[in-house]
Amino acid sequence: MSKAKSNDPELEIKAKISGADEWKKWNKDKKKEKNSGSTEGGGSALYFIGFIGSLVYWMQAATGFGSVISGILKSLVWPAYIVYKLLESFYG
Repeated sequence: MSKAKSNDPELEIKAKISGADEWKKWNKDKKKEKNSGSTEGGGSALYFIGFIGSLVYWMQAATGFGSVISGILKSLVWPAYIVYKLLESFYG
C-alpha cells in the first residue's frame, strides 16, 4: 500500500495563517529600508570619536593605576556631562 500524491486540487488543504500577509508586507518594507542607504549609527561614530579624544585627554593626566581606571570611566560618561552643561548654559 503505497500512498501516492494526489494531483487533484480539490484534495489540497489550504490553510491561512493569521497575520501572514501583514508580516510579509512588514518584512518587504524592512528590506527596502535596509537597501535605501540608512543613516542609522551616525551618533555612534561621533560618540566613539569623542570617547577616544576624552580617553587621550584623561590618560595624559593619569599618574597611577587608579587615575587610569578613573579616566576610562570618565571617558565613558562624558556625553552625559556635556549635555548637562549645555542644557545648564541654555536654561540657566
